[in-house]
Amino acid sequence: MAIINVKRMSVLALQKDKEEILRILQKLGNVEVVNLKEEMSNEDWTEVFGEVKEQQKSRDGIENKLNDIRFCLDFLSNYDKSKKPLFAEKPVYSEEEMKKAAEAESVSKTIETCRVLESRLNSLKSEKMKLHNTITALLPWQELDVDIQDINDTEKAAVQVGSFPTKNLEMVNKLLKEKAPESSLQQVSVERELTNVLLAYHKDRNNEVSEILKDFGWSKVELPKLQGSPRECIKKAEKRISEIETEQQQIIEEAKTLLRHKPELEIAYDYYTILKQRKDVFENTGKTNHSFYLEGWVSEQDMETVKSKLEKAVDGISISFRDPKDDEDVPTVVKNPKLVEPYELITELYSMPSRRDIDPNIFMAPFFFVFFGMMVSDAGYGIVMAVLAAVAMKMIKPKGMAKKLFGLIFLGGVSTFIWGAVFGGWFGDLIKLPPIWINPLSDPIRLLIFSFVLGIIQIYTGLFLQAYKNIRDGNTLNAIFDQGFWMVFLAGFILFAFPGMAQVAKTVVIVGAVGLVLTQGRHQKNPIMKVASGVLSLYDVTGYLSDVLSYSRVLALGLATGVIATVINTMGRLIGVNWLGYIFMVILLIGGHLFNIAINALGAYVHSSRLQYVEFFSKFYEGGGRAMLPFKINTKYTNLENGEEI
Repeated sequence: MAIINVKRMSVLALQKDKEEILRILQKLGNVEVVNLKEEMSNEDWTEVFGEVKEQQKSRDGIENKLNDIRFCLDFLSNYDKSKKPLFAEKPVYSEEEMKKAAEAESVSKTIETCRVLESRLNSLKSEKMKLHNTITALLPWQELDVDIQDINDTEKAAVQVGSFPTKNLEMVNKLLKEKAPESSLQQVSVERELTNVLLAYHKDRNNEVSEILKDFGWSKVELPKLQGSPRECIKKAEKRISEIETEQQQIIEEAKTLLRHKPELEIAYDYYTILKQRKDVFENTGKTNHSFYLEGWVSEQDMETVKSKLEKAVDGISISFRDPKDDEDVPTVVKNPKLVEPYELITELYSMPSRRDIDPNIFMAPFFFVFFGMMVSDAGYGIVMAVLAAVAMKMIKPKGMAKKLFGLIFLGGVSTFIWGAVFGGWFGDLIKLPPIWINPLSDPIRLLIFSFVLGIIQIYTGLFLQAYKNIRDGNTLNAIFDQGFWMVFLAGFILFAFPGMAQVAKTVVIVGAVGLVLTQGRHQKNPIMKVASGVLSLYDVTGYLSDVLSYSRVLALGLATGVIATVINTMGRLIGVNWLGYIFMVILLIGGHLFNIAINALGAYVHSSRLQYVEFFSKFYEGGGRAMLPFKINTKYTNLENGEEI
């Protein structure tokens, strides 16, 4: 239930053992390999370890194989209509089995076939698109009973097709008869405000015709260079499109037959992913012609396991550990009880603890648990949340952050059930059971006071933790002056709330105030500034008051859940007057309560987190650390024996 010490590990071995060392470390999944290249200049790196072009070439080869398999899987997925079970478990293979599947001839043949099929499909798709464009271009001219190849100028005549604005057609006809009687204007079709025409005229009248065309919005059209009339060309294009679609379907059916190799491709993808991860890590290690050097971070509790595994598998290996230096970027590892682990998610989203911090999770978890349940505050909702989270964890078997999230929802459901029973909320007022303690809707003030009390307890917990940190670091006076006097000062104000304690409260407040005035300016050199800083520090009491008032959100969200649930039930009762109404009532109740669960659980998560971040962590927690990123097996489709998937 604390931050685990992390050690810097150094490994020196023969070059021939590097693959086995990386394989073991990857399977163990508890060592973060340090990028030695980043810690050394390029000149120093080259001088000590030399060039690594051959290693880069090997890595690029694996990357190319991954790209080929990824392409093949993406290509086949377009035609895979099978539905995998939502919570299906990934198959488990040994590394040897994965290697055998990845190097099988069927995998390379499938990739090659997929490349050919995709190329054919792309070619047909391109041809089909061109044919559609041809049809689109010829449709306005399908009534033109002329071979397209004949629409060309002759020795003495100019022949072309184009369009005029329909409103100008009559005037163009008139002018052509007047200025170029040796011409012909044949109307072919009308499209909205344009008329498509075939124009022929004697070349001697080119100037007169050109002037007319320019003045009346002539737009020349270039038809596709095809043989036959537009109608005949359209029919040919449509026939070819039909043939292409048939050919495309045949290719798709051929692609579907390759789906039987998809499991092998998935195994191969994961196998080469594992190899690439090792190559990436190997890039960050030192190596010469005969030796291999690696450094990494490992938690103190995993040191012996890592050492024993490596020494057992590799002869002549040298492993040493040391404490981290002050200027090194050391990852943070925390270890908490099972019930606290889900709440690590809250801290991780804020900031990981640094080496100077204490792990806040064990102290924060009880408060988050209580506040979340009080904010949702419906026993029925709690049962639904806990059951759904438990089923999901059982069937999906999530890992990492997802596992913590589902655990958080489950514990939130348990807390919600407890506080819902305490407050008498069972799907609002759908199930009428008396509250164990109070009904927030009828007695909100008592719940508000209870929320403030919990808030004060959490604020004092934060002050105690900061005092502990100061004492641990040898700053006992800081603990007395900066936390002790504030706790005394605030305790005096709290005592005013109790009848008959006014005189005692005044005394406590004065003692705390005097202590703060005399000590909060101790870092100032000027005596006047010492006193002034001490007096001004008393103004910070408004911040503590604001912190306490923030806990009123516990009441507000709890009331919102109950009110919305009651409204949903009331609406259901209003429409449940006959058999059809009962059907809609059930739909309304299920949908409405599920929505209420989702929106209020989200609100409870956000506001409970805010109470931790702003009112609690601000009293003692610094953060600024980073989580350890261990070198481990990350697979997509399968699980490796003794490995861990994403």
